[in-house]
Amino acid sequence: MALLLAPLAALHAADTAPVLVRWGGTTNPNMVSAAHGLPEDPGSNAPLWEVKLGTHQYSIPTIDRGRVYIGASDAVVSRPGYTPTGGGVVMCVEQATGKLLWQLASPRYMAGVKPPYHFDQWKCGICSGPVVDGDRVFVIGNRGDILCLDRDGQAGGRATGLPVDELAYMGITNRTPDTALGPTDGRIVWRYDMLKELGVVPHDVCGSTLLMVGDLLYACTSNGLDDRHKKVPAPLAPSLIVLDKKTGRLVACDDEKIGQRLFHCNWSSPSAAQVNGRTLIFFGGGDGVLYAFEPPVPAAVGTVQHLKKVWAYDCNPPDYRFRDGQPVPYSLWNRNSPDGPSEIIGTPVFHDGRVYVAIGQSPVHGNGHGCLSCVEAATGKKIWDSTLVERTLATPALADGLLYLPDTTGQLHCFDAVTGQRHWVHPLGSKCWIASAFVADGKVYISTEDGVLWVLKHDKELHVLSRTQLKSRAITPTAVDGVLYLPTQRSLLAIPGKSVANKVNP
Repeated sequence: MALLLAPLAALHAADTAPVLVRWGGTTNPNMVSAAHGLPEDPGSNAPLWEVKLGTHQYSIPTIDRGRVYIGASDAVVSRPGYTPTGGGVVMCVEQATGKLLWQLASPRYMAGVKPPYHFDQWKCGICSGPVVDGDRVFVIGNRGDILCLDRDGQAGGRATGLPVDELAYMGITNRTPDTALGPTDGRIVWRYDMLKELGVVPHDVCGSTLLMVGDLLYACTSNGLDDRHKKVPAPLAPSLIVLDKKTGRLVACDDEKIGQRLFHCNWSSPSAAQVNGRTLIFFGGGDGVLYAFEPPVPAAVGTVQHLKKVWAYDCNPPDYRFRDGQPVPYSLWNRNSPDGPSEIIGTPVFHDGRVYVAIGQSPVHGNGHGCLSCVEAATGKKIWDSTLVERTLATPALADGLLYLPDTTGQLHCFDAVTGQRHWVHPLGSKCWIASAFVADGKVYISTEDGVLWVLKHDKELHVLSRTQLKSRAITPTAVDGVLYLPTQRSLLAIPGKSVANKVNP
């Protein structure tokens, strides 16, 4: 077996320099990769390896220097002293083989917790994509905390500062030689508890990925509604915060009071770009508004700043919010309606001086009117929008002047990114809410609620390349070195293209 894996290991050893990686293997939320030699028909290629991920999985894997990091549910955790609770886990596996290097389990928060809290109850685990920066891994945990982990787990060195008891964090009270920390356990460098420090009340899941710019971490707090879906318990709590990546110290937070206007929850992940020589932070609010902020300026330790808003753009057309002078009700789980405004759940994507983002709602709220917006990054002025898309949780993917976006109804749209003209729409056969489109190697990968993985040609003309029925629903994949890394609800698959498959199995 070692001889068969040797060629694959060599493919992954080309770049060993520490690089900030996010969203699979880049710093950009744009779901596009420069990887080549990927499978056109993934169902026809045997996986190089498969890693079990429990029962739920919504985290895009991050690949860095021969390792794969991913968040999942703790149903897969097997270690002395730990009993799965429906919580989460961060896993680090070897890229060449899928071998577990280390894991950090995180028990379910909701156990024994009373209203108004209404999150971590769906056993979705850790939904945040890990961010890797040198020898550190950053992630938002399922319990409303932000974790800085050692890239090498317990084999790594402890940073200066207050130590964190990993056994206590995992809820392991029976401390015996058998339950002691070992080389396959994760190491916590620092932890920031958003519930304790900020009074936020997350809703359903802590569902966003961190953004790192320089020495600062930007995090969505997932502040939202209460357990009865009636009100926001913490309307003045921040929706976007900034931490010092080295210490976990709170540096800044927004002062937009989005909690007073949000519909359901804040789940969108922040993004950033250089615009006319300055850095802007883009954030999709739970009120359906896209915000642009300036980074905080250096300040004295202990000072918590308010982020300066540069502009704000309402991504809901006016008639989504008001009709005949009256507010249009927001759709609910128990009162589905195609009308009304929606929040932003996908991530804003910066591309060629513009920001692209779409609105949507939880799929249990039913199908309804959506809107894809393209705005000028420097000013927030509308360039174009399209109401041809329905509600969506997806992040747009832009490549070569084309924009791909699936909506909840199960339609994959291809737009001209410059003009907003729709080139084509492809029915996927079932709803699509757990994945965004992924573009690489001249192909577009997209999966559905029924566990079908479609591969289409990256082109302004519609060409279907393959359709694969999977054993479990897949989310957004990523790709490196001729291998497609496909996370499903129950496992992570490493599917090779022909060139890699031939090297591994000559």
